[in-house]
Amino acid sequence: MTTVSDTSSRPWVLAAACVVTVIGVVTAIAFVITSRRPAPRPAPRIVVKPLLSTEPSRPFLMFISLAPDETFKRVVVAPLDAPDAARFVTPLHCERVYYSGSRGLCLTAASTRPGVATYFAHVFDEHFTQLTTLTLTGAPSRTRLSPDGRRAAFTVFDEGHSYADGVFSTRTTIIDTIGGTVIGDLESWKVTRDGRPFSNKDFNFWGVTFAPDGNTFFATLRTQGSAYLIEGNVDTREARVLMPGAECPSLSPDRTRIAFKKQLGGRHGFWQLSLFDLATREVRALSGDSESVDDQVEWLDARSLIYFRPNADGNFIWRLSTETGDPPQPFVREGFSPAVVR
Repeated sequence: MTTVSDTSSRPWVLAAACVVTVIGVVTAIAFVITSRRPAPRPAPRIVVKPLLSTEPSRPFLMFISLAPDETFKRVVVAPLDAPDAARFVTPLHCERVYYSGSRGLCLTAASTRPGVATYFAHVFDEHFTQLTTLTLTGAPSRTRLSPDGRRAAFTVFDEGHSYADGVFSTRTTIIDTIGGTVIGDLESWKVTRDGRPFSNKDFNFWGVTFAPDGNTFFATLRTQGSAYLIEGNVDTREARVLMPGAECPSLSPDRTRIAFKKQLGGRHGFWQLSLFDLATREVRALSGDSESVDDQVEWLDARSLIYFRPNADGNFIWRLSTETGDPPQPFVREGFSPAVVR
């Protein structure tokens, strides 16, 4: 077992990391709760979903079930053209999951004694067999893999902190999923802004998204109360600031745009989804969702996004067009942490 740890001191920073609310889940290792809560709602009606005996062929949707039945917190797989119908239930229990190529990463928690949780990252293969286990230093927040599945990134809260604190520190690590080894912590990367070295003691990173080469990545850097979109290089351990005000980036399948969330109105303000054009550097706000979206979105295709956002009716994965101003449509009910597997 490989342990990801660091005993150096780490400052707390004001941040609004990419963490989501899970409504109606009461568990000792529950998801980190945001400050925005929907109105109380009655207990959800249990709707039994039909199960598949074998996993569907690609493309399919992988996500964590939040249904109040035997599939709760299990990773499930469903056909991409019918994601909220029959699904295949895997043996994995996860707090966060992602899959690409022939590798996946499951961020999970285990209660070692009453009130105490230990967190792990499990690398798994196409048969959902665990290949490597890493011990994490805090509660899981985000994870993504390169398109070929060769590299993975995950973000955790430093031990003892969470998004609910308002003041906290995150740690983002990139690993080699084939060898099961740690490549490094983003805080050890060299960062430049406008061609000059950029460094502060309160640097926090989260929300990695990989380019197809598995080497180039984009992520959020927050320091001194401001968030920046950065572009990094795994092999050289370097990164540069692209623009301010962008968090939780997600690179489009055609590699031309980055979807991100931008906070309006201060630390407790509204989260609006936007697009950043890598060629023109233009930013376009997506006005279709009038609700605050605090998630790292996933691209369903070149023209639409999917993401988790709870409301008074339950925990939904929504689909939003990037081409029109139409409101989002429910994509999966009682689902979380979606990954489109092509």
